[in-house]
Amino acid sequence: MKHPIHSKLGDDAIRHLAGSCYLALREEDGGHLDPSPPADVLEASGLSGMHANLCVRLGVPDTRAPSAIVRGMQLSATNAYRWDALTALLATLAEKGIEPVLFKGGALHARWPELRDLRAMADYDLIIEQARLGRLRTELARLGFEAELLGSTLTQRLNKGSAVYKGAGFQHQNLDIHARVTEPPVCSSLTRSILSSTERASGVRVPDIEDCVCMIALHIVRSGMSRPLCEYIDLLWYVDGMHEAQWESVCRRARRHHLLPALFLALRQALYCLALDELAAQRARALCARLSTLEAALGPIRRRALDWLAPPDYPLHPVVSRNRPAFRRSFILGAGTSSLWRVGVAFVIYGATRIVDRLTSRNTND
Repeated sequence: MKHPIHSKLGDDAIRHLAGSCYLALREEDGGHLDPSPPADVLEASGLSGMHANLCVRLGVPDTRAPSAIVRGMQLSATNAYRWDALTALLATLAEKGIEPVLFKGGALHARWPELRDLRAMADYDLIIEQARLGRLRTELARLGFEAELLGSTLTQRLNKGSAVYKGAGFQHQNLDIHARVTEPPVCSSLTRSILSSTERASGVRVPDIEDCVCMIALHIVRSGMSRPLCEYIDLLWYVDGMHEAQWESVCRRARRHHLLPALFLALRQALYCLALDELAAQRARALCARLSTLEAALGPIRRRALDWLAPPDYPLHPVVSRNRPAFRRSFILGAGTSSLWRVGVAFVIYGATRIVDRLTSRNTND
């Protein structure tokens, strides 16, 4: 079925830049990198700092604009400061008997220190048991963090997380504090599994590899199939080159969390957004074989729904009418998980609390 919009001018250049960054990182080969890509392509990709630092690391001739070099230096310095601040914070919390799990993009920084000067972070995400959430927030407030708590107590409890922050500029620290991976009861098994993790990396609690992959897939689907390109690089960093036993373990875990459709969609999107079929055909064929095993596990009706929502060549820019929260949290999330009733319950309950909050706020203002 034809998608209602087409790729915009320059999208292919952005895809090729993202794919070349991934291949240079994966193969440690600077030959994949264009030493001086157009500035507008770098900016639009969100990978300017990654590209600059990969060029430095892999010895690519320095023909870049000074602004690109500065962007790479800023990324390195900012990530180093924020990582040090995060680990110091977690050590302080551990002394109080509070040990949240670092997940989503932050788990990459913990597992692979070599990514800390490449993978930009808008924030670090921590997840902790609901019963200990209040204590964590109290301790963070004592340490100088301010909070953004929107809506009623019920809305806050049903929401997937809230932001806390302190500092400004270079010293800005921004954390997302979660008690679940998304609105309940969707993927409650993934929440429990991540919270029960005993794995550590760089001294920090992190989810295991299988749950990390499932979380990326959920995040992409939950966001309406439009995420920063670095998240597709994250997904392939985990999956590409994974030995068969590990891949089968990921598939079993995704099935347990009702996320096989999400994993299929996210991996297919990653292949397209990084233009791997054009840049690394053999690597792409191996990943397509894994895609085929996922697709075989989906029924024909769901496959048609997924192809309508996000076909193999889904543009980098989402369809505006399908990028509204209500559509993303219902149709797209419903198609991306194999537990429609959970998505329906979450949509009704969370939507109702938001409506009540809005009405209550309006009456208070009146």
